[in-house]
Amino acid sequence: MLTIKILVVGPVHSGKSSYINAIDQNALNVEAKGSDNKFYTVGIDLGSLIIKNFRVCLFGTPGLLQFSAIRDIISIGSDGCIFLFDAAHPEKDEDAIKIFNEIRKNLEPKIPIIFLANKQDLENARAPEVIRAQNNLPDKSKVFATSCRTGLNLKTSIKYIFNEIYEIYKPLLDLLKDYENDIRALAQKLNKNKQEIRDFLNELEIKSIIKVDRENKTYSVITS
Repeated sequence: MLTIKILVVGPVHSGKSSYINAIDQNALNVEAKGSDNKFYTVGIDLGSLIIKNFRVCLFGTPGLLQFSAIRDIISIGSDGCIFLFDAAHPEKDEDAIKIFNEIRKNLEPKIPIIFLANKQDLENARAPEVIRAQNNLPDKSKVFATSCRTGLNLKTSIKYIFNEIYEIYKPLLDLLKDYENDIRALAQKLNKNKQEIRDFLNELEIKSIIKVDRENKTYSVITS
């Protein structure tokens, strides 16, 4: 089954763990209780769901600024990013932008990123257009009004970013199918040398997109 990785990021207590738990009730979370008796993610949240024969894995990151090293590690290899703003607490926006600028350095330039104006169930929650304006987000950026408590737009947001990622993968999948029995021709098509095509195919195999037959020097695209 093909696997894609979606990063879930945002400032502390913006709703990252709640978002992942709402999508996958069996999600895993590594957290610890702070001196204020509140729980904080100190490792990773991990949830998954199946969409169109893809296993969509959600990787949640710690929201405390001091956990930048963990965010760096988790963000590597992401196919998409869901970034949460705490719509009810504008004082968290400064940390949010610091985290956003930090993780963007680890993401491929063209991967899909969507934003959530979370906690819309609270009376003082800011609307998506306010979040966009106050944080100077690009005009074309997609900002969803969400609530992990009521479920508002949770499924809509995950389906949206999946479709964005799928549109990127589809041409690649079609290309890979055309060259299943001719790796050399694939390398020429992609203008990759022997080492580069080997690394490229290994990466695709790790993502469960292809199965490499090293004995016969071929591969097959995994369709289910």
